[in-house]
Amino acid sequence: MTFRRGAALTTATTLGFADTADLGPTAGNGFYRGWPDDLASIQELGITDLRLTLDWARLQPKPGSLDPDWSERFEQILAAAAAIGLRTWATLHDGSIPKWFDNEGGFGDGEVFGRWWPRWVEAIADRFGDSVGGWVPFAELPADARGPWRDTWTILEGVHPVVASILAPGAGAAAAVDDVVERLDLLGLVLPTPWELDSADDDPSAAVADGWGQLIRDAADDARDAPVVVTGFEPNHHDSDTAGRIVTTLVGVLDEAIADGVTIEMCLLQPAIATASGTVGLLDAGRNATPLVDAFLPPR
Repeated sequence: MTFRRGAALTTATTLGFADTADLGPTAGNGFYRGWPDDLASIQELGITDLRLTLDWARLQPKPGSLDPDWSERFEQILAAAAAIGLRTWATLHDGSIPKWFDNEGGFGDGEVFGRWWPRWVEAIADRFGDSVGGWVPFAELPADARGPWRDTWTILEGVHPVVASILAPGAGAAAAVDDVVERLDLLGLVLPTPWELDSADDDPSAAVADGWGQLIRDAADDARDAPVVVTGFEPNHHDSDTAGRIVTTLVGVLDEAIADGVTIEMCLLQPAIATASGTVGLLDAGRNATPLVDAFLPPR
């Protein structure tokens, strides 16, 4: 038994944040015009799954209905991915929010969150629900996940699998699982880089591998038999060889956990394509394969 290999296409690492976002504008990496070729290149590597952020700031630049042009563009992307056998997991929040939502108080205001977030989820489910293979609504669940997740689960559950994604490590991760464990199909885990696990070495050490392994096993225990998905792992390195060694270590950890009886459905690596800032992806800025490909994907 092994796990499916996927890649994440986040707003930050593809289109860049729009000027309608609280964090924008930022530079994209050419995905805006080259997405048909980019999808084909990703599929040709052997990737089977994509996590695609449906950018809230672009799709809903003002409260109310969805932007028709961006709705059509994302529908085209989803259809093209499905046509070449890529299963798409849609993410509805991943780092930025529309300026109008931020101006009203954003996620920090429970009343604002409760009013606008469910409407956004409903609008996306209505428009794109038939075109996705699954949902990772939050790239990382908010600290107090109970209310937002209950609303999200109520809208999305029942047709496509829904992943609750938590950020590890820390006591907050366990609390987030407790908030959502009765309402999930798969438990998602965002794994830290070696440096976030206090490793000063260029190469991940045995201690780092042990740290990842423990986090995965703890998540599996907390999930109460729900399968685990690594919803986000980024080597976060500008040297492709070092990034490749980091990913090789991660794959070994995942294989060992599976051999020990942990059910790991999938791992999503990011970025799929090198970012404008130069962070290494499976494909570099010229869309050539990097050492991450041999590290992450089994020989074809």
